This record gives sequence, C-alpha cells and structure tokens, in this order.
Amino acid sequence: MDRGFAETGNGRILAGMARNCRMIFFTGLPASGKSFFLRALISMAGTAGRRVHLMRWDAGLASFQTDEILARYPDVADGSHPIVRMAAGLWGRKAVARWRDMHPDHAELLVGEVPIVGNRFSELVKVLPDAVEAALASQKTAFVYPVPTSEMRAKLEALRRETFANPRHPDEAKDAPPATMELAWRLTCAKSIELGLVQAAEGETTPAYDAALYRRFFDRLLRHRNARALDVDMFYASSGSAHNIQGGVSEIFATPGEVEEAIAAIEAVMDPDAAARAVENWYRM
Repeated sequence: MDRGFAETGNGRILAGMARNCRMIFFTGLPASGKSFFLRALISMAGTAGRRVHLMRWDAGLASFQTDEILARYPDVADGSHPIVRMAAGLWGRKAVARWRDMHPDHAELLVGEVPIVGNRFSELVKVLPDAVEAALASQKTAFVYPVPTSEMRAKLEALRRETFANPRHPDEAKDAPPATMELAWRLTCAKSIELGLVQAAEGETTPAYDAALYRRFFDRLLRHRNARALDVDMFYASSGSAHNIQGGVSEIFATPGEVEEAIAAIEAVMDPDAAARAVENWYRM
C-alpha cells in the first residue's frame, strides 16, 4: 500500500479499523472508491498481523449463477432474478454467522463488499431476529462507505467507464457497467424521496450527483449499524488495478449445497412475484 495514503486521514481511519475490528464491510454507490479502500484495508490488516477472509457480492452471487438456476430464474433488466438475489442475501447472512463460529480469534478479520442498492447483500444491514444480529450491530463491526465530492465522482465515473471498456484485471470486467452505475444513482434519488429525505424535484429528470443526498441516504440505510463515511476529495496514489488483492486472503464462496439450501428456503416462503416485491423494498430497513 502506498505510504502516502497510510498517512492521510482516511488511511489512519482504516488502519485503526484494521487493528481493532472483527468485521469490516464496504458499501456505497458504484464508482465511489470502494474497491480501492477495500484493497488498502486488506493491506493494512496484513501489516497488522491479521488473517483476512473476504466476502464479496459479485463472487458470492457467481455461485448462484449456474446454468440450471439461470434456466429457472433468468436475469432481469436490472440484474439477477429476485429469487436469486434473495437467496444470495440469505446465504450471505448465514455465511457471516458461520465465519464467526469458525473463527473466534481476534487475529481473524472478515472484510466484505456489500453494495446494498438493489437488494445486493442488503440483508446484512437489516435488523433480523437471528444469532448473528448482535455481531453485525456491534461496535467491533464497521460498515464503511466512501463519499466522493462532485468533482471526484465525475472522475471516478470516467475511470469506471474506461476500466470497464478496457479492463486491467478480470474483476474489472465484472464491475457494475455504466448503465448500472447510473441506475444506482437514480434509485438513490427515487428512494430518498420515498423515505422523505429530500423533496421531489420538478419534472422527471434525475438530479446530478449530490454528496449530501448520498450521505443522508446511506446514513438512513445504515442507521442500525456502526457506520462510517469516508470523505473523498482526491485521488490516492496506487499501482495497478484496485482489484489486485494481495496473496494470503481467503475468499468465501457458497458451496453447491449452500446454494441449493438458500434457493429452496426462498422458494418455500415466496413465489417470484413476492420476491420481486421484496427486492423492490430493499431500502426499507
């Protein structure tokens, strides 16, 4: 990790988390800097002697995108099928519980990437009556989201378009495409209005990126969690792709059995229409 970043305010915040937290989840809009900060945190945790376990939405979802499941539940306009999204979220919450049970030593650290918007691991920020809720709500668990300035947001969006078109790392090709990036902002604006966080603007046009609105919305989503915003007003020196994760990190994936169990559990309580309604209400925490 570049030494210059470690000496910034955000670097010091992450370094403290790398030493003290048991679980750290990065969330926020696409093209806000999540991957860079996640990579930086993992590097700092390694320096602090922590053993890092990684759980990412895209990697977790991939286990649910088998030919057999996609034949039953094909992708929809805004991403994976609601049944699949709900099942992946159910698995994610159970995976956190299993990790806690299997790794009680403080030297073990779980780092996650939790997009939330559009029901992508949003289950991790909902208050649910299960054994892992206390751990998710603990001060030893941090939910971190970067908040770029308008100028930085424009630069990060341009960078996302560039890396998506010309990926330097296989995972960059799996990043949210520009259309999904734009959809996430439209959803942020629309759901902020529904929650009464902002007044509806005249006309149908989605307003330009607004850091204050973004912060207000994610503060609302994360109100039941130990949440921390990172103000981003500059590019940090970095080498290579933000997706280049150092060796020695153990990534968590769903096993075929866990996938079948999660799909069956969702099918047992809702049909596709009910799942679509649940996914539509992902922001109601």
